[in-house]
Amino acid sequence: MSEDSSALAQDRLIAAAETHFRRFGYRRTTIEDITADAGTGKGSLYLHFPSKQAVYLAVVEASLERFVERASELLDDSRPVPTRLRALVELTIEHYGDDELLKASLFGNTGLVDGDISRMAADVQRTRIRALLRELLSLGQRDGTVRSDLDIDAAASVLFEIGWAVVRTAIEGESDTPLDEALTTLNQIVGLGLLPRSG
Repeated sequence: MSEDSSALAQDRLIAAAETHFRRFGYRRTTIEDITADAGTGKGSLYLHFPSKQAVYLAVVEASLERFVERASELLDDSRPVPTRLRALVELTIEHYGDDELLKASLFGNTGLVDGDISRMAADVQRTRIRALLRELLSLGQRDGTVRSDLDIDAAASVLFEIGWAVVRTAIEGESDTPLDEALTTLNQIVGLGLLPRSG
């Protein structure tokens, strides 16, 4: 099998798996469901993926990649870093609000996915989004809009956790504070801590 046809087969398997995971969830989707929709056999699936968990994680990564592509555009934006951070939170709310699979994988305890596979998928997402935050904060340090003494790794980790709290409450409708007000307040709090100190 050539690399191109192997990649096409893998893409078909991921697309078929995504359809089934979104519709029926992780538990109710079988390898047979995936391979039947992809027009291939089990052997082909196992050439590309060692397990159903690996297929699920590939689906999460593909969906996450669509989000990361959009989020990466913010890195090339010319606005100040605190403004870009707010835009990233807004984009995250929009994307995760529309993507049940990513949301279920990150927050767990839904009909789509739970348990170990949810934790593994959440780790994939945390790693990628923290990397985006680190890159954005590093850009801010280089252009002087973020404090030079800020520990980028720690800041990215804390921003991720705070940001996810805002995102989760917005998506699940659990906050009494309107989203725009929560984002403005978060941006003011974070912005003050990120800005270079004068004098």
